[in-house]
Amino acid sequence: MNTPPASPPLTPVYPYNKPGRPILLHDGPMGGLGTDDVPGRVELTCSNGFNLEWEVGGGATPGFANRNQVPLTLRRPMGDMTLPGFPRNVDGGWSNGAVFGNSDAPLSRILVHWFNLPNWHGPLGLVEETPRGKHEWSGRWSLEANGWKITLDVRPDHQQVWQELHKTDVYVMTHVMEVRRADDSVFTADEADPLLTALHVGISFALGRWAAPMLPVGEDSDGRVVWEQWRAAHCDPARSNSDGWWYDQDHESLGDFLRLAIAAFLDPDKLTPLRFQMMYAISALRSRDFVEPRIIMGTAGLEHIMWQSLVLSGPLTEREYKRRPAHDLLRTVLRAAQIPVAINSGPLTAAAQHAAEVKAKENKDIDGADVVTWVRNRLVHPQESQERVYGLDGLTRDAWLLARHYLVLLILNSLGYTGNYRDLTCIAGWVSDVAKVPWS
Repeated sequence: MNTPPASPPLTPVYPYNKPGRPILLHDGPMGGLGTDDVPGRVELTCSNGFNLEWEVGGGATPGFANRNQVPLTLRRPMGDMTLPGFPRNVDGGWSNGAVFGNSDAPLSRILVHWFNLPNWHGPLGLVEETPRGKHEWSGRWSLEANGWKITLDVRPDHQQVWQELHKTDVYVMTHVMEVRRADDSVFTADEADPLLTALHVGISFALGRWAAPMLPVGEDSDGRVVWEQWRAAHCDPARSNSDGWWYDQDHESLGDFLRLAIAAFLDPDKLTPLRFQMMYAISALRSRDFVEPRIIMGTAGLEHIMWQSLVLSGPLTEREYKRRPAHDLLRTVLRAAQIPVAINSGPLTAAAQHAAEVKAKENKDIDGADVVTWVRNRLVHPQESQERVYGLDGLTRDAWLLARHYLVLLILNSLGYTGNYRDLTCIAGWVSDVAKVPWS
């Protein structure tokens, strides 16, 4: 099989920043703050989260600082843009962002800037001329799904910025993405919105933390910018190791998953419940902060799926559902998806010990569904004794591992995914340790 020739990389509309440094969105005349235009700047700050900040030079009427909101008119080559601004003082303030142009305008492509993505070494080659000569690297990943063609290029110095990035809680633009129709027909920003949502939530779900596609810019067939969105998106600080179910060098599995996720997000009836379930899973997957909130978020996601599977789409009435114990409902859903409920004593030593103690004291066999719901109930219901949960070291950790493991597998099962995944009951081992999902 011949290797395709290297291609020039996509050029971001807003240049790549250094970790934690702001991205300049506008530097030029700004109206709305005085009789005449004044010099002004708008930046996306990338430290301690994302914020849209604006500042003004001389010539502004100081009285604007006493107003709750001012409409900033940015004089830009594509035409005037209005940005709602909130004054902080006479030097500037902040904004929640805005959409410029017409979301119904026909577009030939959208360029999107991604933040805090790892370099999953896209297999296609990129090449560019630099002052030091020709630079080539493997950095392009592409996907066709549901009539869309997605091209994602990594920045050439990703390795260097990543070494700095994971040491501190800052943010950096790591990739630029192009979205087109597979047949090169025109489309609108409104039509592309569910796709961008699927990529934001889906890739974050795969990584186990939020990464963000931001600052989308839509161009018409002549290459003119006719639509643009400035808005801060949810994004977590980057980490070198992923908490997610996906091994970030497995391009095929990511493509298989995203095709399914994109198809589901393009269905209005599936978008909302699936987005909620993945959001719960992302919160439950992360290995930072206290374990108790992770358990609660994970079990909230499980209950969402249980209700959807057994009541909204299944055999139970609301009354029947509420009369059955949570462990029985969870076990029913897991078994229907062919997800094992037995406790693996290797990685789940505390859960296995708890099961042995229950067997010895009550002569009752319990499984992972019992452990997850038993711990969860004692964390959220004050009338339940919480001392027993903490009496066995590591039990809350194992309940968290089981909850996130079950939630991820149930989401993947609902999509019909049959590829590789990482066993999320394990917190030791190689990041490349993957296996086929149980039902495949």
